[in-house]
Amino acid sequence: MPSTLRKLFFAVLPAVSCCLPAMTQVYVQSGADIRIQSGVEFVVQGDISLEAGSVLINAGTILLGNSAGYSANFTDQTITPYQYGTGRIVFNSSMPQTIQTLNVFGSLEMSGYDLQFASSVSALKWYLNQGRIRTLTHSAVVTGMDELAIEASPSNVNYSQCWINGSIRRFINPALTNKYTFPLGLSSGVYLAEMDNLMANPLNNISYIDASFQPKLGTDAGLVVTEAGASYTGIHNAGIWHLSPNGTPTTGQYDLRVYINGFTGLSDNLFTILRRPEASSNGADWSVPTGSHVNATGGLGRLVAHGYAQRNKLSTFSEFGIGLLATTLPVSLTQFNLKRHTDTQVLVGWQTQTEHNNQGFYVERRLDTETDFTNKGFVASKAANGNSVMPIDYSFTDNNNYPGIAYYRLKQVDLDDRAYYSMIKAIKGGAGVNVLIWPNPSEGQFSIRLEGINDPKEALITDLSGKLVQKFSIRGTQAVNIHNLPAGTYVLTIPHAFGMGQAFKEKVMVVR
Repeated sequence: MPSTLRKLFFAVLPAVSCCLPAMTQVYVQSGADIRIQSGVEFVVQGDISLEAGSVLINAGTILLGNSAGYSANFTDQTITPYQYGTGRIVFNSSMPQTIQTLNVFGSLEMSGYDLQFASSVSALKWYLNQGRIRTLTHSAVVTGMDELAIEASPSNVNYSQCWINGSIRRFINPALTNKYTFPLGLSSGVYLAEMDNLMANPLNNISYIDASFQPKLGTDAGLVVTEAGASYTGIHNAGIWHLSPNGTPTTGQYDLRVYINGFTGLSDNLFTILRRPEASSNGADWSVPTGSHVNATGGLGRLVAHGYAQRNKLSTFSEFGIGLLATTLPVSLTQFNLKRHTDTQVLVGWQTQTEHNNQGFYVERRLDTETDFTNKGFVASKAANGNSVMPIDYSFTDNNNYPGIAYYRLKQVDLDDRAYYSMIKAIKGGAGVNVLIWPNPSEGQFSIRLEGINDPKEALITDLSGKLVQKFSIRGTQAVNIHNLPAGTYVLTIPHAFGMGQAFKEKVMVVR
């Protein structure tokens, strides 16, 4: 028979346990208070039910569990949310449990078998020891903003024994906390995600992130992604991580690490993280996150034995999947810049984040009166034996007094003489306008970036006979889909890119 508590006040001395008999239900009526002092352990072998208008204030510990086959659920009908206090509630039943509440726990510990949400559940601190937490259509809300607001017990290594099957909402403060963990998973197991290195360049305009791990939608049809000359062949089918902030950052970066237990068939150095827009199921939407890079061959997050994949310096969010590579990435190029040093010289500068078996770089140039690129010089790799996991800066000065438009690209060559081309970048004599295009050749999609141009520009793609095959408008950076074009050579023209009558014109190659 339920124990009806009205205006109850627990003032038990510290270090004293209060244990209700087995099969007892704690039922708190409207207008009644139940208060548990610091140091008190309140053990309930049954349900806790609170009517709307009742109050629970917990500064101690509530142990809610039952091993005799009876329910041990927590139900709070509160209408106006409040915080239960700084105390701890432990769900430790060997039977399934449910929870429903609008209020905020000080600390919630999972040490049972199965906890199912009938509402979103908020806690300043989550401590995961054993068992599965199923949020269903709701969320586990982590209101604490320090790194250990979600913490695994020592026996719960990498959250392998206890994780959140569903959605997590984590409140974050990137300026003060360097790392956040998301112990996500399915019923079959955990697929941990971690954001790291946040304080070096804190993200702005974000107060929380909604995260989940879900099955992959759609197929890889239309996937055309290359990175540093290496092509991706597909996205692993084990699942996709979703990270969605409540705002859009305009500054800041983070490193992302996702754990690959359950991702079978991976090979060393042949997997990395790719992204596509949230809610997309289109294989053509996968891409390399702009401005990001992965570690060098054999580096952190590149070997199966590491247990995770890692991508650095991300600035956007969305869906993240494990991209599968056909060949290893030779060189990660993070910067490529042109600057007119004098009227007769152009300074070409670039930076590598990682290098693998790199012999060096040929600097190639084409004037707008020429049809082919020519070699203007060679810069040998500064990396020891062509291998590096640290940023390296390079520069080359080209004697160029041409007043028109000059096009530049880098030809990176491996120690075994395999070659890879960088993006193409154009500069006009005396002008502060640049146009970039990459990759070229491409298998179905390339990108264009206009620098120093504020107005939208018309762009044309023609075949070699001059027939128009595609027309579009570009402003800033834009991806161009050319999946419908047969393999071959085409001409990209941006009229008036460098001023009236001065066009950007470059051949683009489509390969299949």
